[in-house]
Amino acid sequence: MPYRLSAFGDEISSDIQIQLDVLLENGLQYCALRGANGKNVMDLEDFQIKLIKSQFHNRNVHFSCIGSPVGKIQITDPFEPELERLKRAAAIAKMIETRAVRVFSFFIPKGEDPAKYRGEVMTRMKALADLAKQLDVSLLIENEKDLYGDTADRQLDVLKHIDASHVRAAFDFSNFIQSDDDPLTAWQKLKPYVLDFHIKDCRKSDKREVAAGLGDGKIPDILRDAFASGWKGYLSFEPHLSESGVFKGFTGPVLFKVAVDSLRKVLSDIGQ
Repeated sequence: MPYRLSAFGDEISSDIQIQLDVLLENGLQYCALRGANGKNVMDLEDFQIKLIKSQFHNRNVHFSCIGSPVGKIQITDPFEPELERLKRAAAIAKMIETRAVRVFSFFIPKGEDPAKYRGEVMTRMKALADLAKQLDVSLLIENEKDLYGDTADRQLDVLKHIDASHVRAAFDFSNFIQSDDDPLTAWQKLKPYVLDFHIKDCRKSDKREVAAGLGDGKIPDILRDAFASGWKGYLSFEPHLSESGVFKGFTGPVLFKVAVDSLRKVLSDIGQ
């Protein structure tokens, strides 16, 4: 099978045991660790990380990545703290036996031309990539709305500038729609770089997140082409079916099952 199903566990619940129960009930054995017990992953202490790891591993659930917020600040904010946060994210990743750390490409001030900040974005993203290499972790750059890399062209710009095998893209279907970029066109441009698909669909009409295949994210078409092209990686649930915001998203146990069932139908329909 070319894919592994994963999920941002805090989409289900802040409670670790509920996260685990629902993941297993839905047949998932991988989790993207973004938050637990009401805390962001970056705010957890070492003993808490180790306890979470043992809780997950004891039930044969492993980790696909660290869902860090590194780079999810204004491009005009100081940069040095982000380097320190990446060091912490890398340490956490190693504690839970993954090498992948999700990062972002910095918010652009509202109403301003992203091109004005291109030089600073590239300097910062290259510095994060260089540090990640030293720390022996890989980076997944997500196309969050209002970041420099919220469109395929600018995301590709960042990836080509870094030009490193340990830096890849986390492709979020919904976020491209939120940014008024066509997901299928984005996929064609970013195809060589995509390692992780974030399973989150969206309607163009009202920009509301919906289950996979029910929106305008062109998930069936993109995944069909991805599998035909030899893509292998994670399909990571981040559905935001109950609540969606810049710094949080939530789905809950009941709607999480809806999200999983919807993706499984898409996969069945395209022969996977």
